[in-house]
Amino acid sequence: MSSDVPRTQTSAAPGAMSLFGLSIQNTTLELAAETLLQSASSRQGRRVYFVNAHCVNIAASEADYEHILHDADLLYADGIGMRLAARVAGVALRGNVNGTDLFPLLCAGAARAGLELAFIGGKPGIAQACARNMMDAHPGLKVTYIQDGYFSAAETSDVLQAVRHSQARLVFVAMGVPRQEQFIHAHRDDLGATVCIGVGALFDFYSGTIPRAPRLMRRFGLEWLFRLLVEPRRLFARYVLGNPQFVARVLWRRLQSRGALTHEPLAH
Repeated sequence: MSSDVPRTQTSAAPGAMSLFGLSIQNTTLELAAETLLQSASSRQGRRVYFVNAHCVNIAASEADYEHILHDADLLYADGIGMRLAARVAGVALRGNVNGTDLFPLLCAGAARAGLELAFIGGKPGIAQACARNMMDAHPGLKVTYIQDGYFSAAETSDVLQAVRHSQARLVFVAMGVPRQEQFIHAHRDDLGATVCIGVGALFDFYSGTIPRAPRLMRRFGLEWLFRLLVEPRRLFARYVLGNPQFVARVLWRRLQSRGALTHEPLAH
């Protein structure tokens, strides 16, 4: 990445800060929801991603993914790792703006405003179950297109055409990092004036397929530990190996800077 040490930059957008060379919105869940709903209402195309420690680790070794993050319209800091990075940089994060907590706020606002939603990704049946649960929780919510993540490259044009015909204003793409960001970036013109959001395992949580961490664990930034306990094989590398790598990256670059946070490029 262009910088592996967080610092505040004058080049960052208003309301944003620079962490790892990325312009991260320093905001709250409520304000983030308001921003995205306003963009959807006014038909402003937006590519929106959540950046956590795992994303930073991937971007450190995959230049294409790093470029996609730099090219995003809005990036939000997700999780205790990003809070740690901001603290090392001397910046206080206003909130943990993660997709899982933001999702119900967006659904509630979309139901009030009559904004259509599209769900893409997950295993067969998962997005449908998620849609049913959210429509039950938010009367009036319109989910006008649902597609699981198991479609071929040859079927992609049909999926994109169906999204356009659905008139969805908010498109949630749940394919995991970095595939979901790659999909949104590659098809940004085809998806048109929609707010496209990469949401990871979100459909699994809201379909009831995978439980979320207890509220107390989430409050203390330990949702990652709960997820590891629930899915140890799948998430072992991400958390057991990845978290120390992330912390070491933050601290090592901080030591290298000798008190002045710098912008040294990472080797990819």
